[in-house]
Amino acid sequence: MKKIVLSDEIMNQISGGELPEGWEQIADSMAPSMKAQYPDMTYEEACAMLSQFFSDPADIAAVSEYMKKYF
Repeated sequence: MKKIVLSDEIMNQISGGELPEGWEQIADSMAPSMKAQYPDMTYEEACAMLSQFFSDPADIAAVSEYMKKYF
């Protein structure tokens, strides 16, 4: 599986185990390109990939739940 590279700007917005205000809009802007880059990716694979960018289990759960609408 290929890795998605996030810009420093986006990575700086996700810090300290607390998602920034408006993180849903960031996810909405990233999801279409992720789906285009990996058209056969399953929801589980996407969650595994995204979880690499978060250290807080609550953040991982929130982002994973939110991303369900794209699968």
